[in-house]
Amino acid sequence: MNAVAMPSPQSSRRTLALVVGALMLPFALGAGLYFSGWQPGRAGNRGELLQPPAALPFAAFATPGGEPLAAGETGGKWLLVLAVPGACDPACATRIDEMRRIQVSLNKEMGRLRRLVLAADAADPAVSAARQAQPDLLVAAPAAAWPPVFAAATAPRLYVADPQGNLILRYGSEVSAKDVRTDLDRLLKFAWTG
Repeated sequence: MNAVAMPSPQSSRRTLALVVGALMLPFALGAGLYFSGWQPGRAGNRGELLQPPAALPFAAFATPGGEPLAAGETGGKWLLVLAVPGACDPACATRIDEMRRIQVSLNKEMGRLRRLVLAADAADPAVSAARQAQPDLLVAAPAAAWPPVFAAATAPRLYVADPQGNLILRYGSEVSAKDVRTDLDRLLKFAWTG
């Protein structure tokens, strides 16, 4: 009969220390990165994250019929908002069409999103044409002056607002519709609201 060699107590302790050390290493690295304040070089979102989120001033806008825009009209859904501070040029009209395409491309999640155009002039021919072509498009104009959250924009800008009416992402004209859709897809995948 062969005798089975028993490991020495010192060898067993060394093996146990190695296993515990290997299991603790990721936690130690994570804590070190957290407490040193390290941030990744690039976030996953394609748009500019608004820190802190800005409240969408519904009361500052009126529908083409003259009634104030109510938060209830959005139905507690995510909003894709296009702020048009001047006349709606061909690039603006293209962006409005891209908003519809983005919503449709979300497939089963498309019902969780509404589109809103905040135009300097709700009677602008391009905005009116888009509204006739897309009956579910919400359109509003500033009741007085543009609210401060939109005042700095000189060209049409796209925003994403959460179901509570907070603007959380901003996109310039250089950001493609595909990138906006990627961000919305990720938001809707992980968000339980709206």
